[in-house]
Amino acid sequence: MVERSDAHEVADPGEPRAELPRPGTGRYVLKALDKPDLDLVMRTGRLATYQNREYLLREGEPANGIHIILNGIVESTHAGTQGRELMLSTWEAGDFVGAPYILGDHRHSWSARALGRVEALHLDQDAVRRLIAQSPSFAVALIECLGFKGETYSMLAQTLAGQKAAERLVLLLVKLCENAAQDESGSISLGRITQANLARMIGATRQSISLILSRLQDDGIISTGPTKMVVNDLAALRKQVAD
Repeated sequence: MVERSDAHEVADPGEPRAELPRPGTGRYVLKALDKPDLDLVMRTGRLATYQNREYLLREGEPANGIHIILNGIVESTHAGTQGRELMLSTWEAGDFVGAPYILGDHRHSWSARALGRVEALHLDQDAVRRLIAQSPSFAVALIECLGFKGETYSMLAQTLAGQKAAERLVLLLVKLCENAAQDESGSISLGRITQANLARMIGATRQSISLILSRLQDDGIISTGPTKMVVNDLAALRKQVAD
């Protein structure tokens, strides 16, 4: 991990990492801020760069604030009782990791690991407290983001409650679609997602995931690639749950 203590050096308005996707659900904390509040957050935090498979935080370690992802993809994982790793979710530029406890004396409930090169802004607990006191906009954005994360993990719990792997997978894909952007053609790109990741998210084998996805692709509901999946017909995907 490479750290740079002067986070305000990259708070230039023309810097591309500050141009995060426009949120539609209160998901991205930085894009909810106007420029003065955004500059304040960037000055307050500490920038860090993580290489592929490097941990931003580890399960069981003392929690200390949040890491806002500026570039790259981060996965949240949990170690099961038998040592099996379960992938809980993936997070992109604009999301943060470090929840559910961002203040107080707690330990991380799960780990966060870089998938490829990641740049993040670390706000420790003292920084988060100062920003909450100084910027009501930041405080509101943080609450909205925590709500989004709570909904995401609630969805995961509901998905895992499904009795069949096919049902769990379809429920997961529907929720991922609802959180993703829909292009003009009506299709929804789920971005960088693999069969192995899907298997880890719902507690199934990769072979069963492959069979289910092949059926959905044969029906024209999805299109798949090595690291990208596109949902062509969300209504038909939802119908798979009803059926």
